[in-house]
Amino acid sequence: MIQITGMEEKHIRQISVLLAKRQVRERKIFSFLPERFEEIDDTEAVVRKLLKRPFINGIVAVRGIDVIGYLIYEFKEDDKHGRYVWMDYESIAISEHEHPRLLRLLYANAGAEWIKHGYFHHMLLAPLGNDAVIDQWLDQSFSFDQKYGVLSLDDFEPKNGAIAKLEFRKGDREDSPLLKKMAMWNSIHQATAPSWLPITRETLEDVKESYEALTEDENAYLWMAKQGDQIAGFHVYFRKEDPLSLVTPENCAELPAASTNPDLRGRGVGRALANHCFGEMKKQGFDYLVADWNTANQLASYFWPRMGFQPVMVRMTRQIDPRIAWAHGE
Repeated sequence: MIQITGMEEKHIRQISVLLAKRQVRERKIFSFLPERFEEIDDTEAVVRKLLKRPFINGIVAVRGIDVIGYLIYEFKEDDKHGRYVWMDYESIAISEHEHPRLLRLLYANAGAEWIKHGYFHHMLLAPLGNDAVIDQWLDQSFSFDQKYGVLSLDDFEPKNGAIAKLEFRKGDREDSPLLKKMAMWNSIHQATAPSWLPITRETLEDVKESYEALTEDENAYLWMAKQGDQIAGFHVYFRKEDPLSLVTPENCAELPAASTNPDLRGRGVGRALANHCFGEMKKQGFDYLVADWNTANQLASYFWPRMGFQPVMVRMTRQIDPRIAWAHGE
């Protein structure tokens, strides 16, 4: 018989075992994931750090004296999502001997309390190494929102040659006005079909300021592309270091922003720019790159995997109809 109960100190070691075994299974699919988290002591450090966050809680599924699954969740609120419940990449694991539907039991049990307290928006980061697990979340009406991929630079080969008259150079402080202009390219594209992500004036101004500031950041690896008198696009990278991340490869850089001039799209500019930047990042000594994209963005969802990024994690969301707070069918 399975019992669902609140998480306690006595459960942490067994939770860490489940997470370490999940990492073993994920690494059979994605060998570049950090190997050290196959060790229980290392996953325990991850779990304990996770549990130190504010407004965090968790439940476990127990059979006899054995913890066979767990779910850790955090209550959050921000301007973009309002009130929501967040489940991180390390927040969920079940025994390999259990049916994946155990995830449903955990979610149903915890979710009842979330709804009771007015949290109707649920979000999670799910590993992509097990299709049966993803199917359980899809069957619970979660949907894909954002994918996260990894590119091995050791295996990278330039895709389909170069574009004539395309010039590449490192970005500098004089490029600040150009970057501010390019901030609009992605924002406007994200607001069009079929992404339909709203971009408020205030959000756009924030994006412009963040792009403009890239030229002042000494930790940024910034490259620009130009075709004739036109700016063709840019890429920016940062070293990504997270010693307690199960999903970040070692010696890795993150690609948080990239853009191609909308007037030049469909001509191979994006591919040529990526080829150049990937090669430059390899020269800088990086072994891996990580990037993410909105799954509803057709261009990005096609382009980045085609360039070699292998999806390893997906953000999934579910929005409950808030009328459930009073419409109980009674």
